[in-house]
Amino acid sequence: MNRTIKKAYLPLLLGSLFLCGLSPANAQAETETKTKANAEATAKPTSKPKVTVKPTTKPKDKEVTITISAAGDCTFGSDRISTSSANFYSVYNRVKDNRYFFRKVSSIFKNDDMTIVNLEGTLTNRGERADKKYAFRGKPSYAKILKKGHIEAVSFANNHCKDFGNVSYRDTRATLEKYDISYASYGKTGIYRTKGKRIGMVATDETYQSYSTCKNQIRSGIQKLKKKKVDLIIVSLHSGIEYTSEPTYEQKSLSHYAVKKGANLVLGHHPHVLQGIEKYRGAYIVYSLGNFCFGGNTNPPDKDTMIFQQTFTFKGDKLLKKQSPAKIIPCSVSSRRDINNYQPKPVSGKRYRKILNRVARYSRSLGTSFVTKKGKKTCVLR
Repeated sequence: MNRTIKKAYLPLLLGSLFLCGLSPANAQAETETKTKANAEATAKPTSKPKVTVKPTTKPKDKEVTITISAAGDCTFGSDRISTSSANFYSVYNRVKDNRYFFRKVSSIFKNDDMTIVNLEGTLTNRGERADKKYAFRGKPSYAKILKKGHIEAVSFANNHCKDFGNVSYRDTRATLEKYDISYASYGKTGIYRTKGKRIGMVATDETYQSYSTCKNQIRSGIQKLKKKKVDLIIVSLHSGIEYTSEPTYEQKSLSHYAVKKGANLVLGHHPHVLQGIEKYRGAYIVYSLGNFCFGGNTNPPDKDTMIFQQTFTFKGDKLLKKQSPAKIIPCSVSSRRDINNYQPKPVSGKRYRKILNRVARYSRSLGTSFVTKKGKKTCVLR
């Protein structure tokens, strides 16, 4: 150590020794030395070394894709007038396997990020049957069918939500919550979380409610979800005329209204048959998904159905405006042709083309056309 450095450190050393118990004389000498050092510091200020701050570079926002699959009416139960040897209960009691019902489509639902269906009927052991033509009730344990089928969410706002009174409606909601199945029902919005994104859901029913009530529920539901800062909004609409392929004015008007208010996807049901697809202001509207795992009919004459699938791309917290085209997967509500075995499955060959052409025909008047790209059928705005 050179002499200059040793001289600079001397006051500090003396101060430390004084604190350890040195004599007052030494303390006085240390004080005089310290005063001199301070005077020199005042006369000749030392320059601080320059500190270079490197600008932090923000990494590019990572892209995240969310694939949503949507299917139609699922009824885990049958009406009292159904044939006891062929109804939903008889099949369930025979197979004794909750995986059975969605086994043929579970690979599709397992590999997406969210699957949503319309739950048409109640899951309860209580209540009196409503005075109506058809009423559906399944055991609360039937909710396991959804879990085993990789179905994460349901819309629960339709004309069969209270088939066994208000208690059946409350019981079904409690059952969905017990089995951790996300749902939306009238004024109750739902949120499903996946890959760090929050998918908000609104569900309303125009068959048992007025048009204005549905409109209010759509508006207020979307407002609630926006306040919760969800990343994506799905509106499920139960509306239309049964067994017709043409959407009604109410279906179109309410669906358009939902998109204007902020819905990214609108899913329709109630007609029990397929209807067309429209792309409105950048959002797809599926006017009717038809039946799917439907215990309401032991042998429906029209077994055509489909899975609608769309992938949404986010960059950071932002949903990209330009999205990949949606696609449909043609299916049958039953794995058998002669009867409904309540096991929907994808179809191929002539049946595949028949269903695809059917939906394409319904969609043409709505401005949507279908194309084939790399062997995959997609629906895109013409």
